[in-house]
Amino acid sequence: MAGGYTVDFLWQVSESDIANVRSLLTTEQGHPWVKDRFDRNLHYPKAEITRPYFWEVLVSMRCTTMAASGEDSNVANFQGLRPFPLSLERVQAEPAGAREQWMHFVLGEHKVGTHRMKIASDLAWNFAMLEEDGWPALLGKCNSLLLASEPSAERAGADFLASRLRGIGPKQARNILQGLGLARFEIPIDRRVMRWLNDGNVLPFTVTAQALSDPYYYHFILDAIQELCRKCGTYPCVLDASIFSSLEKTNRADA
Repeated sequence: MAGGYTVDFLWQVSESDIANVRSLLTTEQGHPWVKDRFDRNLHYPKAEITRPYFWEVLVSMRCTTMAASGEDSNVANFQGLRPFPLSLERVQAEPAGAREQWMHFVLGEHKVGTHRMKIASDLAWNFAMLEEDGWPALLGKCNSLLLASEPSAERAGADFLASRLRGIGPKQARNILQGLGLARFEIPIDRRVMRWLNDGNVLPFTVTAQALSDPYYYHFILDAIQELCRKCGTYPCVLDASIFSSLEKTNRADA
């Protein structure tokens, strides 16, 4: 039983699964996104995570929910702006009573995020919580991952973020850790990863977004992905980037 989902099956990584993954990794190894995972997620030692850096990643990742985030997307362009429009310093300078409305305006101005009113509400709540007394525990959990960690430590970090931050579920919590360069094993299972799992018949059942909203089911699918990567001699964060780059090229070819 995984949360509200009953799981009863026997699955083993096959030689064809290993061959398919290794072929994908070889094809995509030169892509900038894949190289970035090696440079950031697999590079040690890492710089300490600061409040401004965490906040910027939190805002950016919250804006990717149900939105395109590939190259040249509104979200990607927004993330690259300097100064960052919703930087911690800029949010701190906004009067508390107008903060949520102002963030909603900025999101609309840059055409980022779906359900922008909900995003602005979540960000305003998270900001208030962090500024009140939430920063020490949150940054402590993140900075515990600065050295190469076991998968269980990453999972505990992701689950902590999901439990403390409003609007952040299992996928987005891992998006944040990955965006911070802290995750090797815990990855966001988004529509691209689901498509790859389902189209390739990697697992003997269909993975759905609804089921993945349950954290126990999410853990269960991640366990399978991590075992597949272990057998292939790679890390889930590299597989994730390879899937992303491969499907991005496919989408462009179909456009």
